[in-house]
Amino acid sequence: MGNTQNTVVFLEDLVSEIEKKDKLHSKKINSNISYLKEHFPAQLDELLRLVKVYFKNLGLDSERVVSDYLKMIKDMRTEGLYFYKHGKYRCDNQHIANEYVYSKPEIMTYYMNALLVSQVMWKHHFNIFMYFQSHLKTLFKGHSKISILDIGPGHGFFSYLVKKEFPDYEKIDIVDISDTSLEMTKNIIGFDGEKIKYTKKNIFDYDDSNKYDFIVLGEVLEHLDEPKQILIKLSKLLKLGGLLWITTPTNSPALDHVYLFKTKEEVLTLVTDSGLETVDSCNYFAEDMDEQTALKNKITNLVGLFCKNK
Repeated sequence: MGNTQNTVVFLEDLVSEIEKKDKLHSKKINSNISYLKEHFPAQLDELLRLVKVYFKNLGLDSERVVSDYLKMIKDMRTEGLYFYKHGKYRCDNQHIANEYVYSKPEIMTYYMNALLVSQVMWKHHFNIFMYFQSHLKTLFKGHSKISILDIGPGHGFFSYLVKKEFPDYEKIDIVDISDTSLEMTKNIIGFDGEKIKYTKKNIFDYDDSNKYDFIVLGEVLEHLDEPKQILIKLSKLLKLGGLLWITTPTNSPALDHVYLFKTKEEVLTLVTDSGLETVDSCNYFAEDMDEQTALKNKITNLVGLFCKNK
């Protein structure tokens, strides 16, 4: 009860700060949280606890956390205006993203803090986690000692959920080109003896002799000039019968989003063209409206899919 009460206070503090500084955005956040409390109360409490401990360990109070979060929201509004005017993202290649975002610790710090908050406050993000978690046991039925590769983990929530659902997992290898991202993931899921390994490396330089039962690629494709290439690379790292989990958003202008997917169908086609086959998929729009209206208004649609080699 005490831990739950602590997470409630933590959440209330964040919401209160958002309401004081951005009343328009707070309406959406309050609506999202009401939905999450109704549909996923235990899971919300669990992930909130992780986020709370993470920020506490960094010595960041709710005012600082919300300041970082709302800075990202402001950036997204600016990028959104450009996107709706020009029909493309302002950041149109990886070099620009690296020069203006990834190579600047001061930007990466607030950006990663803000993205972590979004994981527990944005309904479409949370729904993806719940879909992912609910399908794991079914897809790996009878196979609990699995080996996992997580590329560009960001916050590490997907690996956290795998670790929880498969306590007898063989290993989790976490690979990223960003020190900031790796440190965030370490703080979220920690270590488990030698079973969890963190590596700073470009996945294209990863040895193909490494083979995995399960590979996680959460919101990475949109950051690449040629996303097809990473899917081809990852297909070589899958064991026979192994699965690849992918998430990526459509119509999602942001500081470092490079590749524009306009529809879910474009994502599915890319997967097929990369020599993979979709096993199951889902999608969640960022706004509460019917699909036809959402597509017409180019509302962000977060797509998630499990796939395998053909």
